[in-house]
Amino acid sequence: MPRARIISQHDGAQLPALDLRTLGRPFHLLPVFGKALQEELADFLQQELNRRYHAHFHIRALQQAQPAADERRWLWHALDGCQLGSHIERPLLLRLLDYRFGAPAAQADADAVPAETETERRLARSLAERLLPRLLQCILRLDRQAGGLPPGPADCAQLPFVPPGTGVWEIRLDIGDGEHAIGALCLQLDATCFERLLKNLSGRRDSADAQAAPAETFRERLRVRLQARLLDREMALGDIMDLRPGSVLPVTLQARSEVLVGASRLFDADVAEQHGKLCLTGFVASE
Repeated sequence: MPRARIISQHDGAQLPALDLRTLGRPFHLLPVFGKALQEELADFLQQELNRRYHAHFHIRALQQAQPAADERRWLWHALDGCQLGSHIERPLLLRLLDYRFGAPAAQADADAVPAETETERRLARSLAERLLPRLLQCILRLDRQAGGLPPGPADCAQLPFVPPGTGVWEIRLDIGDGEHAIGALCLQLDATCFERLLKNLSGRRDSADAQAAPAETFRERLRVRLQARLLDREMALGDIMDLRPGSVLPVTLQARSEVLVGASRLFDADVAEQHGKLCLTGFVASE
């Protein structure tokens, strides 16, 4: 068994700080979602782009992280109560336009890239409206009880304005064409969608734990709450009204205690002390 290693104060100061927002949440299951999303979007690339344009687009890598502040232009769409953002880097958009219009797919010089056109913006909107339903479908499929989005075209409405900081989780997919790296496709989830993702992942964990746990009998599953009545003292109302802070009531702790379930007395038991705790032993059924 590996032993814990004590590191110096200098080395400890260089370790990344623990994000308290991740505590108690199934962040360790996000790679499960990443793998499912990668398979879903790989199918999108094959069906929507490669087959149509005889291209060789593929996903080179997928990364997930909390988004950092930047100046990238994001397109936001509303879908099934969630807000989803998308950003497609220009080299990837230009390569798609080259395939669409039959231009030679050559590596573009950064200094010779033309100004952004309305055609690029329309293509980015079109891709987002086809990609984002697949993203949400992948999230919903993590919930075993959910049926996903209803069949038919998804109502993916573009949002004219979304405040900065709406995205709380970002997925970056590096796209390649053949042996060449082309550009990145970035997706963001708002807080509502990310909470749904974590909830669905947590449901999968609970379901897996339930399947792995051995089956319990009814006798083992049945839980009964016992209450022990150590003493019972009757007092006149006037004596109760005369009580003040610091008043002392003389009582005698009985050797046996009444054990109740709800209001029903079922057992009598001896009161014993073990390691500073009161325990019940010697149960006898009450008549």
